[in-house]
Amino acid sequence: MSKTSETTKREDLIRPLSELAGQKPPAPEWFEKAIATPSEEGAVDVAGARIRYSVWGEADQRGLLFVHGGRAHRNWWRPFAPFFAQNRRVAALDLSGMGDSDWRENYSLDLLVDEVFAVIDKADLASRGRPIVVGHSFGGWVTLAAVEREGERLGGAVVVDSPLGVPDPHEGYNVIKKKPEAQSDGVRRRGHTYSTSEEMIARFRLLPNQPAENLYLLDYIAREGLRPETMEDGSKGWAWKFDPVKDGRFEIHFERDLLRAARCPLAFIYGEKSLFAQGDGYQHLQEQARGRSPFVVIPAAYHHLMMDQPLAFVSTLRTLLSAWPVRFGV
Repeated sequence: MSKTSETTKREDLIRPLSELAGQKPPAPEWFEKAIATPSEEGAVDVAGARIRYSVWGEADQRGLLFVHGGRAHRNWWRPFAPFFAQNRRVAALDLSGMGDSDWRENYSLDLLVDEVFAVIDKADLASRGRPIVVGHSFGGWVTLAAVEREGERLGGAVVVDSPLGVPDPHEGYNVIKKKPEAQSDGVRRRGHTYSTSEEMIARFRLLPNQPAENLYLLDYIAREGLRPETMEDGSKGWAWKFDPVKDGRFEIHFERDLLRAARCPLAFIYGEKSLFAQGDGYQHLQEQARGRSPFVVIPAAYHHLMMDQPLAFVSTLRTLLSAWPVRFGV
C-alpha cells in the first residue's frame, strides 16, 4: 500500500464523511421512515437552563427515556425511538451543554440527573409505572448516577457501552475529574466555526475513532449537531451545538460499586469490538453482572454500536425490554 493510500485510509477512519464533500449518502427505507415519524417537541426548565426533548408514543404507555453520549444530542436516538413507540411512551433529551438545550456556566452530575427526572416528569413517562432509562457512553454514566441517587423511581436502567473502572468498595471511583483550567473565556467557549455546513459535515468524526460503514447515520447526526454562528469577522458560519468547555467543567464520581447496591434492575449492552469491552473494569463489570443483570455483547459492533449495527441494536433492546425486568401485575 502506498503512503498516499495509507493516508486516505486513515482519513476515512478519522473522518468517514470526508469523501462525500457534504453530500447526503443513500439511506435504507427503514431509516427514512423512522426519522420521518412525527414526534412531540418539548422543553423544561432545570436550574435556569432550558432542556429540550422529543417524545414518541401515547401517554398511557410505559415510559422509556434515551440519554445520549458526550458531545452528542437527542437526535442520535431519532432513527431508533419509533421502533419502541408502538407500546411505549418514548423520549430522548438534550442534556445541558449539548444539542438544543442551554449551556451552563457550571455543570454537575447532580444537575444532569435533575434534567433526566425533569424530562421523565414533564414528558409523562411515569404515568403507567416506573420508566426505564437507556444511556449510551457518557449517557450511561448519567444513567448510573440517576440509579445511585433515585433508582427507586426507575423500573430499570440499561447502560450501553459506557467505560467503567474498578471501584474501591469503600470509596467508589472517579470517572471524570474537573479540569481547573477549564474557564469560560469567550474565544474558547465559542469553539471552532466554519464558513459552510458542508465543510463541518466532512470533518465530522466519532470519538473514539472507529470504522464506520453506515454513513447515512453519521451524516444525519452530523447535520443535526450543527448550529448557525456568527464568525469573528461578522459573517455567518456554522459551529457544533455542544459547549466546547463542558467536558472539563465538572466531575463524575460514584460513591460505591453500583452493582452491589443498585436501587433498580440494571442491564448492559456492549459492542464486541469496542475499546471499552476489554480491561479490568470490563471484566469486573461482567463478573458482577453474572447472575444479577443481563449482559449482552453485539457482534461486529464498536463503541457507537447503534451506528455500527443499527437493526441488531434495535432487536437486542426490544428483546431485552420484552422479558426484563420481570414484572408482576400491570
